[in-house]
Amino acid sequence: MSNSLSLPELGEDVCLAALLLVFLGRVWILAVLDLVWLHGDRNTPGAGGRCSAWVRNRAIRRHIRDHLPISLVKTADPDPSWNYLFGFHPHGVLVSGACSNFCTETTGFSHLFPHLQPHLLTVPCWFHLPDFRDYIMCAGSVSSDSTSYLLSLPGGLLAVGGPLEAWETKPGALSLRIRNQKRFVGLPWWRSA
Repeated sequence: MSNSLSLPELGEDVCLAALLLVFLGRVWILAVLDLVWLHGDRNTPGAGGRCSAWVRNRAIRRHIRDHLPISLVKTADPDPSWNYLFGFHPHGVLVSGACSNFCTETTGFSHLFPHLQPHLLTVPCWFHLPDFRDYIMCAGSVSSDSTSYLLSLPGGLLAVGGPLEAWETKPGALSLRIRNQKRFVGLPWWRSA
C-alpha cells in the first residue's frame, strides 16, 4: 500500500478543503446551495453532460489556440449515422490541444464536422469539483463513465486520451505510452474481463 496520493484523490482533497473554508466564512449559504445543486445534478456527467454554444465560443480560447498554435485538419467526411472515437497525442498537462479542438469552436469543429457532437472524456474526479464541473460540462467534457451511453447515440464523437500521459509530460519531450496498456477506452464490459 502506497502513502502517496493520486491526482484524483488530491483534487478531491483540495475541493473538500476549499468547501470547508467557504462553510466557515460568511458566504456559507453559497456552499450549501452548491452542494444541493451537486446532489441534484450528480448523474449529468455520466449521461452525456450539457453543452453550451456560449461557453464553446469564448474568445479566451482563441488566444490560447493562437499562442500554442493548435489546428484541426479534416481528412475525410465521416458518416453522421455512425459514432466515432478520436484519440489524441500528446496528452500534456492541461490537454490544451484536445480542449481547443473538441471543447471549443476555436478550430472550427462544427464547421468541419457539422453532423457530429463532440464530447471529451475526462476522469470522473473533475466532476466532484463544484462550479468547475459545470464549466467543463458546458464546454463538452463528460465523465468517462458515460462512454456506453454516448456510443449508443447516433452522430456522437468521443475524444479520449490518458491521465497517465499527463504525469509523464516533460518540456521538449514527447512520450507515447503503449506498453502495459490494457485498453484504449474502458467500457463496462471490458472492465469485467
